[in-house]
Amino acid sequence: MPKISEKNKKILKQIYNVFLVLIGTFIVAFGASVFLLPFGIVSGGLSGFSLIISEFIPLDVDIIVMIFTWGLYIVGLIFLGRKFSLKTLISSIFYPLFVSLILRSGMGEYLVRLIINTGVEINTSSSVLELTNLEALEAGRMIICGLIGGAFTGLGCGITFIGGGSTGGFDILAFILNKYTGLKTSVSAFIFDGLVVIGGLILNAAKLSSIGFIAGLIGIFAAVLCAMMIEFIYDRQSGAYFADIITEKSDEIKEKIINDLDRSVTIYHVTGGYSNEEKICVRIIFSRDELLKVKDIVAEIDKDAFLTIGECQTVNGEGFTPLHSSKDNNITKLKKLGKKINKNDKQ
Repeated sequence: MPKISEKNKKILKQIYNVFLVLIGTFIVAFGASVFLLPFGIVSGGLSGFSLIISEFIPLDVDIIVMIFTWGLYIVGLIFLGRKFSLKTLISSIFYPLFVSLILRSGMGEYLVRLIINTGVEINTSSSVLELTNLEALEAGRMIICGLIGGAFTGLGCGITFIGGGSTGGFDILAFILNKYTGLKTSVSAFIFDGLVVIGGLILNAAKLSSIGFIAGLIGIFAAVLCAMMIEFIYDRQSGAYFADIITEKSDEIKEKIINDLDRSVTIYHVTGGYSNEEKICVRIIFSRDELLKVKDIVAEIDKDAFLTIGECQTVNGEGFTPLHSSKDNNITKLKKLGKKINKNDKQ
């Protein structure tokens, strides 16, 4: 069987990443358009924000989603660079299209009819999927919609992040915070979702809308579940561990790790605090899916080794995410270009 060249491997990897971004984007759009938007559940994100904005401007919610998706895409292009924005471009194009497709076609309407109970009606005069008389909806059905919608959006975001892109909404702001502050994407996404949910609660409280306020409270649980899904799908996938191995068989462990895991190691000469004996410590940085392999290697070679394993917050460098300066962004480049132009004009 012929081997795949490195060039073809990279092409296949890019195709796979694009596929993940598309699948993740559709899942987010599906969760929002079927389980959240028709029921007025403000669970955060761009969909919840668009629900709030639709109360103040005479535009359908999917059109608002499209406007803000492209606006945030431009922000991402400035702060995160062209490489990230190329993958985000896919979501920025398809997410609003998926939302419109589900809200304006029979796909979303059919599923919503299976969810609602007697007394709740679909507004046939609206160009998008919209429910009337939501006060008649059973609380249990509303809670189920909120939880399922939050799970779907979190799952879709996580898959999209693994593909190297984003869903094109507030995820871009989460990535910007991660780049400049190191704040985990799940935490920053939860902060943005929380602000949107609070905004929805305040709006419905001001309108004296009982069902809207209840939907906002359900949105809190949906936002929490969304963040938990992102944490489980993406942050666990992208996490890394370090292991310190104090052993008398450092050479054997080093060779095994290099050959079997294709990871390098760092050798330390340490002194035992109790015995005052000189010992050797082998440190390795590895991904989550290699955790059991590392433990098995150490146990196989030296069962008397002292093994300590911890979780790394951030790992950059060869074999992991490339290291970039927080100053390396398009705004800085534009400033430098402007200074260079001014300097040339003076000359």
